Amino acid sequence: MNKLIIFDLDGTLADTREDLANAVNLTREYYKLEKLDLKQIITFVGNGRTKLIERSFKDSKNVVIEEACNIFSDFYGKNLIVKTQLYDGVLKGIKQLHKRGFFLAVLSNKPGDFTREIVKHFTISQYVFTALGGGDTAAVKPDPSGLLRIISEAENSGFYREDNNIWMVGDHYTDLQTAKNANVRSILCNYGFGNPKELKPDYTISSFSEILNLL
Repeated sequence: MNKLIIFDLDGTLADTREDLANAVNLTREYYKLEKLDLKQIITFVGNGRTKLIERSFKDSKNVVIEEACNIFSDFYGKNLIVKTQLYDGVLKGIKQLHKRGFFLAVLSNKPGDFTREIVKHFTISQYVFTALGGGDTAAVKPDPSGLLRIISEAENSGFYREDNNIWMVGDHYTDLQTAKNANVRSILCNYGFGNPKELKPDYTISSFSEILNLL
């Protein structure tokens, strides 16, 4: 049976924490604000760039969020893959899933250009048929628009949807809610840095390689 597996990026495929936090603090430095702690910044991640900046600048009423988003993107784009690394087993696992003939895709709330650059840098792009980021098609997750677009693209490429053969894999409640909104199954990566809140996935994994046994 064909399967379609859609992966989140940050906290699922790659540990991007330090580069994200660095870009946030460079942006705060631009506005002459004190740096924030890494752990605090990471609690702000998961709902897209705008929410990240809004949360990171809630201590300043003088910052124009749209401007700060652009400044953040400039800093982040220049320091995108300094400390970022794939989690253990990700590339090997992606290769094996691709070899099995599964349809693979990436759906992130990170801006699309950055999403695709990271996916390409770590050679994942040759195994996924698409990589979408926040703002590519619709609102960020948990809005299901991006996921539904991926399903449509897969169907145009020969994927046949059946019960329980589409999976959303992520580390954050936005991923779980997106899966629920699109009526697909979900896997929570509890090794990531997201927060599932009260949402319950179909399965929880502690390492990426566990996906190979589940699917």
